[in-house]
Amino acid sequence: MEQKVQQTAKEFLKRIQEKLPTEKADKPSIIGIVGMIGSGRTLLAKTLIENVKGAVLISANSARWLLKENNLGWGENVYEILLYVAEWLVKNGYIVVYDGNQVDKNRREAIKELADKLSAKYHLLKIITSAATAEKYLREKYTETPHNTFEDYWPGTGVDDIVQNLHERNKDFFAIDQEIPKPEFFDEIENEGTIEEFKQKIVDLAEKIK
Repeated sequence: MEQKVQQTAKEFLKRIQEKLPTEKADKPSIIGIVGMIGSGRTLLAKTLIENVKGAVLISANSARWLLKENNLGWGENVYEILLYVAEWLVKNGYIVVYDGNQVDKNRREAIKELADKLSAKYHLLKIITSAATAEKYLREKYTETPHNTFEDYWPGTGVDDIVQNLHERNKDFFAIDQEIPKPEFFDEIENEGTIEEFKQKIVDLAEKIK
């Protein structure tokens, strides 16, 4: 890892360490999420850490914010930082919840290798939703003023541009079904109803992970 990126990773970890849960996990593990853009990945991640003991959220957008603050590029730097932080968390008794789409096979394999090295479980979750529902969520989210903090950041891309390119951006998600062998999902969760219904499904899912 490049020195400046490593320093950024340490800064990311320090921010996470300042807000660690009071209880550690019974079984440290890593939770990854696969879903279309707008499928509810962030809501799934945030609800899980509220309902799973010792769970800690690490967000790709937080890494992007920090890299931007340090005048560094995104790309693979984002995922190197997340792996660095995930390794420390698992070694120290926590469950890592990735808020960053894991549709890319190589990135999933890198996380699986880390989990295997640490003798930890890698729970891969898949959100099932329609393009219409994804567009609805995106329009609700991205009509707000762009946020610019470590905890709550998005680049501020216009909502019309995001929706227009929705299919193009989701090609990797649809390609997962063509992988050989197919990924092993710990669970699949449907998001087609209300937010409250989706949250209840996540709470039920949390019981399986504990």
